[in-house]
Amino acid sequence: MAIIGVMGSGSSEWPELAEPLGTWIACHGFDLLTGAGRGVMLSTARAFATVRERAGRSIGIVPSETHPLFGFIPIAGYPNPFVDLPILTPLPRKEAGVPDSALSRNYVNVLTSDVVIALPGSKGTLDEIRLATRFAKPLMCIGPASAFEGVPDGTRIVSELDEVFAFIRCHTAPAQ
Repeated sequence: MAIIGVMGSGSSEWPELAEPLGTWIACHGFDLLTGAGRGVMLSTARAFATVRERAGRSIGIVPSETHPLFGFIPIAGYPNPFVDLPILTPLPRKEAGVPDSALSRNYVNVLTSDVVIALPGSKGTLDEIRLATRFAKPLMCIGPASAFEGVPDGTRIVSELDEVFAFIRCHTAPAQ
């Protein structure tokens, strides 16, 4: 079963894109991978979870903080309640001002995904887009082109979900 990684804003949900995308991923038998937080991650996972007869799981890559007794614990607010399989990583979120070479959970998000779909976001999303390009992951961005300033040259940006659905179908083996 292919894993579809959906990356995007941690604050804005972009429901007009994220909800139909999450539902479509669930209805077509794929696993969903997000960063387990709010915004696009929450909106996509919530839509995914509402599909009753889905075969796939909602996987969330959970950022953590150090804890004197438990080693690492999830950052407050993670995972969102629509994550079926939370994966706690000791890797931090991509923070502003951190060099591009610094490891973050974005590596896990991208490297675990078979296909990466990016919705508008900020620096963390841009980092995931760059990583997907670096590691030659099938990547498509959806939303207004102005929301993707700074993406690598040649990054495909579309405005229609049907194009995203066709792209996922083209880059995955048939589910089931």
